[in-house]
Amino acid sequence: MPYTKAHKNNTRERILESSFRLFAMKGFEGVTIDVLMNDCGLTRGAFYAHFKSKTELYSEALKFRANSTKLANLKPEGVSNKQWLCLLLNTYLSLEHVSGERSLSCPLAFLATDINMQDKTIKTAYSDVYYGMNTAIMKYASSYCDCDEQDVFSVTAMMIGAVAIARTLQSKESIEHLLAACRREAGIKLGGI
Repeated sequence: MPYTKAHKNNTRERILESSFRLFAMKGFEGVTIDVLMNDCGLTRGAFYAHFKSKTELYSEALKFRANSTKLANLKPEGVSNKQWLCLLLNTYLSLEHVSGERSLSCPLAFLATDINMQDKTIKTAYSDVYYGMNTAIMKYASSYCDCDEQDVFSVTAMMIGAVAIARTLQSKESIEHLLAACRREAGIKLGGI
């Protein structure tokens, strides 16, 4: 009996979730298809039912994770754009995000050091996610302040860099200081949030 579409979608999502986690920990070269599929509890053959190559999987995992972040969520009713952006900024620049809490992990920060060594397909997927992040932030910020595209680019680059750097620091106090400084600077650029 063939698998249902829902079963296939659930399996695909399981592979994407597992692959993002493994790529974030080990990088593209550190993850084999066998290791990935073993982590999912699936066979190597199941991989090829969903993806043509590890490169395609990496690109899809990046986009999948980006679409599951808080920034990709719709703003709740009754929350102003400024309040929502403040919440997003504080969540992104938090200890929970740096530690890799499953629901927060942004592929832009978690894969930043690995992307430069990848092919054009992967770099394009990363760039698309980055531009999407900028577009979303600009949409919220432009409704209440006079920031421009350059302000948003500088804020998102600082946010991504701060989380990537914080993940390498050994001292919790240093991490907290870095995140607080970046929250303050980002808040200033985005209209005093």
